[in-house]
Amino acid sequence: MLTRYACYLIAQNGNPDYAYMEAYMREKERLLIERYHAYCLQLVDNQNNKQGRVKPLNEMEWREFKIRELFTLEQGKSKGLNHLSISDKGINYLGATNLNNAVLCQVEKIDDYVQRGNCIAFIRNGEGSMGYSVYKVENFIATSDISAGYNKNLNRYVGSFITTVADRVRGKYNFGYKRSATRLAKESLMLPINKDGEPDYAYMEAYMRLQEQKQLKRYLKYLEGKQ
Repeated sequence: MLTRYACYLIAQNGNPDYAYMEAYMREKERLLIERYHAYCLQLVDNQNNKQGRVKPLNEMEWREFKIRELFTLEQGKSKGLNHLSISDKGINYLGATNLNNAVLCQVEKIDDYVQRGNCIAFIRNGEGSMGYSVYKVENFIATSDISAGYNKNLNRYVGSFITTVADRVRGKYNFGYKRSATRLAKESLMLPINKDGEPDYAYMEAYMRLQEQKQLKRYLKYLEGKQ
């Protein structure tokens, strides 16, 4: 027996009602666009309330810092997927990939292997991914080819700023010159500094909020053209 919804998809002549299907999906799309438009507007409003003038990068003073000066580093605790069970409802498993924000799959949670989120995951091995870094907000399990860097000043904005800077070293490494834990700790990052000569985390956050706001406004312009 056809459900009430399925009946709608059959025209009077007994053939599939393609016109109805199209109209139905267009309405679904319109509602989703309206919802996303409202969400983007709210984000822009929130950003406008927080943003003053943000200096361009070239107006800031910069200084070099070693990774070990900025972060407490913890090596990933997993020796590979062979020791874990893959699960669609599990915890993210980070590996040697620069795709999908370093997530290879989800695995069943083993508390002893879990590492805290709000950190930067530095990828130390893997073809095409060695030298990359990603900010992770969520808790995860990681391969031992990843080192997680913790700093109390991190959030997703500061993390995005630092990973953008950190990724500039990726061409330095290859299979003949791997990114060992020792070499990672000695890597240098050029960061904007405050009047005390320390990393200016407040500026990094403000700068990335500004970039997000610009991108959201582009989305809004696109969405308004779709309505």
